[in-house]
Amino acid sequence: MNTHVVISAGTELLRVPAARLVYIEADGNYSHVVTQDGHRKMVSFQLGQLEDLIADQLGEAGEHFVRLGRKLIINTDYLYSIDISRQSVVLSDCRQFRKELSASREVLTRLKAYVDASVLNYDG
Repeated sequence: MNTHVVISAGTELLRVPAARLVYIEADGNYSHVVTQDGHRKMVSFQLGQLEDLIADQLGEAGEHFVRLGRKLIINTDYLYSIDISRQSVVLSDCRQFRKELSASREVLTRLKAYVDASVLNYDG
């Protein structure tokens, strides 16, 4: 299993440890890759392409990355809070990194249900 996400296009290559990749945000035909240290790198891939790339490269570990609507892919390891009424999700490492993002109520309701189900099904 790969432990890095490698995004290669043209003359550029971006190699990010999967555990440090916090979220990816769509911006038209481009996407911004945001890491735990706050760095933000624009890549010439659409969100759907990056979603497929993560699944292909990380295999089972890619299940930690969840698509939220048309705009976001988040690493659920950084999920700190979901506030459906405020339409916000907070991603944090509980040390230095904290980012509040907005998403639709429908998407956040599904995310909360996914997390609730994951907690209920946890064996360990």
